[in-house]
Amino acid sequence: MATEDSPTSTDRAVAGAKTLDNGIRVLKAIAGSSDGLTTTEVARAVGVHRTVAYRLLTTLREHSLVTQGADSTFRLGIGVVELSSLLRSDLRSAAQPHMRRLAETTRATVHLTVRDGEDAVGIALVMPTDSDMHVAYRVGRRYPLSVGAAGLAILAGNPPIDGERPEVTSGRSTGYVTSHGEIQSGAWGLAAPLTGGTDPADVSVGVVGFGDFDEAQTARHVLAAAAAIRLAGR
Repeated sequence: MATEDSPTSTDRAVAGAKTLDNGIRVLKAIAGSSDGLTTTEVARAVGVHRTVAYRLLTTLREHSLVTQGADSTFRLGIGVVELSSLLRSDLRSAAQPHMRRLAETTRATVHLTVRDGEDAVGIALVMPTDSDMHVAYRVGRRYPLSVGAAGLAILAGNPPIDGERPEVTSGRSTGYVTSHGEIQSGAWGLAAPLTGGTDPADVSVGVVGFGDFDEAQTARHVLAAAAAIRLAGR
């Protein structure tokens, strides 16, 4: 029986939710650092005491979600990769051959991107094998939907909203969206939403590269890939 001074089930649930929230924030803080973070830096980034940060990092390390290097910094562990590999695995499997064909045809980096709230997140990537220079692109990379061709294409596959970018509006009629230097300086991007019937899009496929490109020709290849992936994913 709970006494006035003993924790209730509600108290424990609240504490557990707070711990989970802190653990997620720790993972996000580490993911946002290219050089890794020490325990003290994690505590500062999350806003918790160093002892709390240490306990969280220990638990995450036990599940291989973080790893600690010889320099005492923490980085994301293999467990994160294992979890991410399960994300939309059916869609990614269906898309892979068409993405590979698109990468070799356009000689550009191909990405499959999904909507997560107000962000666009890359879940699959194929780089061309016959290209002297291509854009480096990281699976799991996150940025606002309103920036870059991949996110804008997803918005173009949804109903109009007030204040949307002109590229989104025009993308509904052309079927694709282009961008220049928004995610990476000097790079161009072209992406198309994966839509079916009246369903809104939450996925796009696109290419990104450097230098000059033939927009009309590239658009034809991307639109064909989008249609093929949509059919394969049914």
